[in-house]
Amino acid sequence: MSVIKVLFIDDNRIDNQIDKLRKRLKDSGLVLDETFMNLGGDEFKIRDEKKGIILDFAKIKGYISKSYFNENFDVVASDYDYSDRYLDGYTLLKWIINVSRAERKRLRKARFCLYSTQQDKLVAALDTPEKIRELVKLKIDDFIVRDRLPEEVSSLIQKPLDMFDFQSHIVNYLYKYPDYIFKHVYSKFRGKTLGDIAHEIDAESPHGIEFQRNLAELTLAHLIELNNFGSDD
Repeated sequence: MSVIKVLFIDDNRIDNQIDKLRKRLKDSGLVLDETFMNLGGDEFKIRDEKKGIILDFAKIKGYISKSYFNENFDVVASDYDYSDRYLDGYTLLKWIINVSRAERKRLRKARFCLYSTQQDKLVAALDTPEKIRELVKLKIDDFIVRDRLPEEVSSLIQKPLDMFDFQSHIVNYLYKYPDYIFKHVYSKFRGKTLGDIAHEIDAESPHGIEFQRNLAELTLAHLIELNNFGSDD
């Protein structure tokens, strides 16, 4: 069975919804490996003299950077309304997406979605063309009604399963043998471990991109040679 990793961010427990999602995925031959970041915990709050007890955005960002940026999550799903006047799920997801992309962190490859019982709150917040353009640029994958969280997240997970991602396949395969030393074929990676090479590809470095191109050309050349294309034999 394939394991699906989902990060949930909420200030209230959603155990029932997660259990329903687990059952739906199990019926499709998938295993849910969920991580729940509970913003309702005291460790993510701060007492402000003027604002009272509020969510501490700096602590939240620090925790996510340290704990999740280099994890391979398939989906990041966040509640929109944290019951906080100064921070909402859209603001947090915007920060996660922008920073993870800018720093080439693994988390950037997840699919991102917001859920809420009151979708009209987000609609009201997007009250200018600039804010709408910002939302489009972020490419959030879905905005879900909270009651349909298991069904919609399940659909979001299963859409890419029928697709083949060449880069992800190479990275995942190389990470199976992270300590093997690379010796031949691509001189710029000679002496590196396969884990190092996987990191270069995952970070989309110039050498990582060139290595993939070189690997594809060598594979096709080998395929042509094996099939004796152009030969009558």
